[in-house]
Amino acid sequence: MNNKLVLAIGVSLAMTGCSLISPDANSVLSSAQKAMGSVKTIQYSGTGNNAFFGQALTVGKEWPRRDMTAYTRTINYDQKSASEDMMFAQPVFGGQHQNTQVSGDKAWTMGPNGPVPQIAQAEARQLQIWLSPHGFVKGAMDSGNATLKTGEGGQKQVTFMALGKYTVTGTIDGQDMVTKVETTIGDPVLGDTPVVATYSDYKDFNGVKFPTKILQTQGGLPVYDLTITGVQPNAAADLAVPGPVQSASIPPVKVESTKVADGVWFLGGGSHHSLALDFNDYIVIIEGPLNEQRSMAVLAEAKKLIPNKPVKYVINTHHHFDHSGGLRTYVAEGATIVTNESNKAYFEKTTQAPATIAPDAQSKNPKPAVIEGVKDKFVLKNGNRSLEVYATQGDTHTDELMVVYLPASRILVEADSYSPGPPNAPLPPTVPPNATTLYDNIQRLKLNVATIVGIHGRGPVPIAELRKFIAKRS
Repeated sequence: MNNKLVLAIGVSLAMTGCSLISPDANSVLSSAQKAMGSVKTIQYSGTGNNAFFGQALTVGKEWPRRDMTAYTRTINYDQKSASEDMMFAQPVFGGQHQNTQVSGDKAWTMGPNGPVPQIAQAEARQLQIWLSPHGFVKGAMDSGNATLKTGEGGQKQVTFMALGKYTVTGTIDGQDMVTKVETTIGDPVLGDTPVVATYSDYKDFNGVKFPTKILQTQGGLPVYDLTITGVQPNAAADLAVPGPVQSASIPPVKVESTKVADGVWFLGGGSHHSLALDFNDYIVIIEGPLNEQRSMAVLAEAKKLIPNKPVKYVINTHHHFDHSGGLRTYVAEGATIVTNESNKAYFEKTTQAPATIAPDAQSKNPKPAVIEGVKDKFVLKNGNRSLEVYATQGDTHTDELMVVYLPASRILVEADSYSPGPPNAPLPPTVPPNATTLYDNIQRLKLNVATIVGIHGRGPVPIAELRKFIAKRS
């Protein structure tokens, strides 16, 4: 074959976009699977830290990290199951040893007394399977919808749709290793929230390549930072769904209202509580926790208890996501958010963020946020009703915690400092210091409190119970 003919064939191939020059997604994925190794299951372990997403000490700062002395994740790709076992260096919320599991649409945590169903967590845990390096390759190959484009520096980027709603994009380098997998999830506070897993320092483990450094961020901040020391390809990973989990379903949202004082209702029925206050011309809600579903149910109950009045204010004790997940709902309702002034700019941004993955009322009909920032004290008066909001000092859970005081009924509403347990429950050997800090703040502010209402716990209790609770420190 002469040189002219070779040149003509090369030009023809370039003009037609032949796969020899521009491979498709499947060929890129096949090359990655060959280079990394094909597995049906994988177990990897090491040390590192993970973080409390949405629980920063200061709004906008990094999620607080928890050091792990041992970490193991086991994934069965065909079964669509996974377990995550974490041993923390220090006792943390949820226990020093935590084990979460998922199989298909069933999720649970292994507690000291057996499995605890967590069906609502199944989708998030399933997504983590397809964010793993081998899971990404397998998920994209099986999806039938993978597409390919060239990213920065010529790196190949493959995108597919996971679980029918998540656009997952993986970056594959020149050695056919998956170096990054990213997607976007829905969050009640942040709206559309990026999740990015970065993989580096691949090593060979029994013929399978796996990264020894894993960094995952959520909302732009680290949630996992792991050093992997052991990998077992095709390890035993048959995860049976326990009977109590098999028959479990997501419980319906319920709101149980109790009248605490004239014009004051405690709205319980879940893990996080709210209060509804009847003012002369409007309704005030204390705390908008969790998500839109909870907030809609609280709003419905408040309007039933106090008909023909608008909800004008929602008071937020602190920014942690489990306590502010309903604020977008209240903005859509037209309510003014009362929060610590340090949170104002943050909530002005988050309440306007797009929410395409999990559309909510605010994303469907956006309204501007009206936010009242509190520096030290905020007083709300209307007719014969009044309330006082105070910024506390010295709390280690968050540096912007606020309490609400109702002078007429001598009620104090607080979150996370003290969560009353069942009546006559044994006192713990040690008590969280923030319970004492709460009492110190009550004394400092000279509040004449008779009843404490915790956003967690069993509900309204006499302040004598708090005094008894903290007395073991003396």
